[in-house]
Amino acid sequence: MSRDRRDRTPGRRTRPAYTRKRQSWYGYGTIASLEKSRFGCFLHDLTSIFGEVSIIGLPVLLLVGMTDSTASYGVTAAAIVAWLTMVLVGTLVRGGWVRPLGTETLGWLTFSPALIALRFVHYNTALAVASYGGVAVAVAVGVPPLSVAVAVIVGVGSMLALPAIGESIARSRRQ
Repeated sequence: MSRDRRDRTPGRRTRPAYTRKRQSWYGYGTIASLEKSRFGCFLHDLTSIFGEVSIIGLPVLLLVGMTDSTASYGVTAAAIVAWLTMVLVGTLVRGGWVRPLGTETLGWLTFSPALIALRFVHYNTALAVASYGGVAVAVAVGVPPLSVAVAVIVGVGSMLALPAIGESIARSRRQ
C-alpha cells in the first residue's frame, strides 16, 4: 500500500505504524517530532493507549472497583487482566507490530467525535463482558481460573476488532 493511501484511510491514524517518529509535547507550547528507538516507540504507544483505555473505560473500571470481590479469580482480577490485555494489544496495533482483524491497514483510530463515542461504548462493553461475563462463565463451568482466560480472550478480540469497526464507521460517515 502506498504511503499516500495509508495516510488517507478514513478513521485511521496510520503514521505511527509506519514510522518511528513520534510527537512529543514539552509543556510550554512546543510540539516536536522525534525519531525514537523501537523501545521508545513502544513506550510512547503504550502510554497513549493506556491513557485512552483507562480514561474512556473509567465508568466500568469504577463499577468493578465498587464490586465486593475478594476471590482470587473474581470480577476485579478479570477486569485488571482484561484492562492490561487491552492496553497491550492496542499498543501493538497502534505501533504496527500487529495487524488488526478485518483490515489491511496498520495503525490505530483517529480522534473524531464519532470514533470517541465508539471507543466509549466499545471499551466499557468489553471491560464489562470480560469481568462480569468471565466470572459468570467460570462459575457456570466450575473452573475459577477460566474467568481470567475469558478476560484475555475478550481483551484481545475487542482490541483487534476495533480498528476495522472504526474504519467502517468513518467510511459510512464520509459518504
